[in-house]
Amino acid sequence: MYKKMADQIIYFSGGGFFRRVVLALLALTSFYSLCSIAQAELIQVTRYDDADDYLPSAEKRNKNNIRLLLKQQEGEEIFKVASPRNVMIDVVAKVPTDSDVAVVMLLGGNGVLSIVNNKLDRSFSFQSRTRDYWWSQKFATFVVDAPSDRLGKDGIQDAKWRSGTEHRTDLKAVLDEIGKRFTGPIVIFGHSNGAISLGNLASLANSNVKVYLISSAAHFKPNTEILREVEYKAPVVFFEHTKDTCPESRSKEAEQLFNALKAQIKRLFWVDGGSDPISGPCGPFTHHSYFGIEKETIDRMAAEIRTALK
Repeated sequence: MYKKMADQIIYFSGGGFFRRVVLALLALTSFYSLCSIAQAELIQVTRYDDADDYLPSAEKRNKNNIRLLLKQQEGEEIFKVASPRNVMIDVVAKVPTDSDVAVVMLLGGNGVLSIVNNKLDRSFSFQSRTRDYWWSQKFATFVVDAPSDRLGKDGIQDAKWRSGTEHRTDLKAVLDEIGKRFTGPIVIFGHSNGAISLGNLASLANSNVKVYLISSAAHFKPNTEILREVEYKAPVVFFEHTKDTCPESRSKEAEQLFNALKAQIKRLFWVDGGSDPISGPCGPFTHHSYFGIEKETIDRMAAEIRTALK
């Protein structure tokens, strides 16, 4: 197209250098036009921060002074990933200098992070409030936010959407970008609803992913079949709390799901102990989310991942 336009513009001027200049200018103009269109079409909704739904009550009931949240820490950054479907995804990242493995966290619940003024604020979910325990085990962390078109109250709780093509498109874009920033082995970590996202991502069969880590998988509800149907091309490390009473991930059904996973290498690990719950059975401060035994759980996860990587 550019060649034809340039030929028309310089029809009476001969060719050569002037023709190349015209081609370059036309290409540059087109590039900026495309950027403007992409920016205009970015789909974004107002972020809903549900910290106020959980923290005030939990803080009153937290008699043992257990850590409930973890704000953005020194060395962490937030970078944005553009998905082909005209949305942006925030990723909170830290790559310690001694890290040799990266954990990509696909969040449970509604999947919406607490980000204020481009900083991670009252981040209280199991995965996000335990990021520093991974760093002490020489792991880099990448926490994936919900996409910009699903930052409302419901976020990405919908299991059907988490299993669908739009989410897969976003996850591929995120994983491709992380691959540019970290060249070592990657672990995909899906907790609760995040396990559904993990199953969707596993269908991409990305060769950089060396382990799939699942904890308290939300599988006992419709539209979670992808967890059982996908073929995991890397080992699966599966964690469950013996007292998980969340209706979507009850401990008594965990082994049934584990046995159904299509993975050549898979191991199931049980966790016991912790503190009495101070939120609902599927909430962030209960056995479902390893409340009161977070560090011990992460340390064990890290050890089992390294065993799986051998």
